Amino acid sequence: MDAKQTLSNANTVSTLKDVIQGISTSLKLHGFSGFWFQGISHCAYENYHFPKDTNLFSPTALRKPIASVASSPVIAQLQRFYLNQVAANDANFGFSLDTSKPYAYKFTSEKNNKVSVLFNKHNIQTVLSWPIVCHDQCRWTGRFMLLSHQSYSEIVLDGLANTLKEAQNKLFECNKPMFNPFLQRSLLKDNARDILQMVADGLQNDEISTQLPISVRGVEYHMESMRKKFGAANRANLIHLAHQYELI
Repeated sequence: MDAKQTLSNANTVSTLKDVIQGISTSLKLHGFSGFWFQGISHCAYENYHFPKDTNLFSPTALRKPIASVASSPVIAQLQRFYLNQVAANDANFGFSLDTSKPYAYKFTSEKNNKVSVLFNKHNIQTVLSWPIVCHDQCRWTGRFMLLSHQSYSEIVLDGLANTLKEAQNKLFECNKPMFNPFLQRSLLKDNARDILQMVADGLQNDEISTQLPISVRGVEYHMESMRKKFGAANRANLIHLAHQYELI
């Protein structure tokens, strides 16, 4: 890595840190003490509730802190523990994957309820899952998990949607690919994304084979594997979907 690239990466990290700090400050005005933000596919809800081999995401994959940032190291640790130890048995998690509307977590008063115990340990009384619709993205969007020490009735909802929309725009301006769940969840095998790009550029299988350390049969295998994975009807449809998923 040369000095220019190192400086560029350092600036990106610094900018992201500044953006997160700014978002945290804005959200305090609405009554929130922390958050994590994660890119989530529009098929996540269906994939989670109706698991099958042809789904893009397994329930286990959806319970990973991938394509995500948190407002602080403490919140990041809370996120990881919740996803790894609690979410599988928490109905709230499945509902929070709905990208069409916000969802307020429901806590029970049961003494041994792991969800309530976990959030009470951090003095969190309210958890809101809030997706932000992006009209230029038809396959995925961002979702804020908002945490508050206050009760739901004390939260300032007025203007919250606009605050979150602006916050998401800033995160995407900083590093949008970082939050793309189709890029970050390793859906594509080695060389697959390069092959997609080359096909989109008009190259044929034999031409791709000469540019990559892979045989023509290997190119054909990758293309067929990706076609089945994404449910594409043919080669052209696969490239169209790859553009929608922002893989190329």
